[in-house]
Amino acid sequence: MAHLDPTVSSITLDCDVDAPNLALILPPINDDNTQIKEVFTSKKADFLPDKCITCKKCVDEHFCEFGALSWDFTKETPIIDYLACEGCGACRILCPEQAFNIKNVKSGEIKAYKTIQESYLVYGTTVLGSTTSGKLVTEVKNFVEYPKDYKMLDLIIVDGPPGIGCPVIATISGLDYVLLITEPTPSGLHDLKRVIEVIKQFNIPFGIVINKANIKSLFKKKIMKFIKINKYNLLGLIDFDLIIPEAMAAAMPIVEFAPRSEVTREIKDIYNNLKSTIKLN
Repeated sequence: MAHLDPTVSSITLDCDVDAPNLALILPPINDDNTQIKEVFTSKKADFLPDKCITCKKCVDEHFCEFGALSWDFTKETPIIDYLACEGCGACRILCPEQAFNIKNVKSGEIKAYKTIQESYLVYGTTVLGSTTSGKLVTEVKNFVEYPKDYKMLDLIIVDGPPGIGCPVIATISGLDYVLLITEPTPSGLHDLKRVIEVIKQFNIPFGIVINKANIKSLFKKKIMKFIKINKYNLLGLIDFDLIIPEAMAAAMPIVEFAPRSEVTREIKDIYNNLKSTIKLN
């Protein structure tokens, strides 16, 4: 766990560890205050040449179901494809000479720093080929000490990945409230239904925001009807506006880049609705 400034009032966790990007709009005060922790949650096979008798059973008898083993006919030794290897341990168990071992390897990094907005940003980055992004998400959440250790902390914001896979499950577990962002499109409604099913398994309250709400789409009525029939909490709408990609290009939050824009007003309305819903101070 990290020892961050106990006087901060908010902490943001970027748990989209396969593609974290909040650091683009939440830069550090300076480059010297970044804490970095290496995470070793992935497992990979390791070849032990001293034990190998070149029987070639590992390849001929297909020890690896993931196709991570091939044969080097020049050196008469197996070759491990570390991107394909899942670290399941089958090669270690099946090899009669125990010429394979399973070891922990670096799966990613966690970085934490104080932002220019006087809050903390903590995020994880997954190493290419790592298959344990869900575990890395858990490490990111565990990186911050228990909130009672912070004198003024009243809010932890967790930015999660899309989908309903392991990283999403690791992200939403233990949260007090989930904010779902969707779009008025066929895939948007489909994915919204799927993630709601996941959240209900955790019995966590949630609200919905429709992004790009002003695009011409037949599914806007369908998604609004879906929300109304199920009596879900619609926190607000955000219209599509070219000012948003301009803010992204400038690496600034839209509320700072264009504080008087209609989009900023919509976001502030959503924030106020969220405050009243979950009783934020």
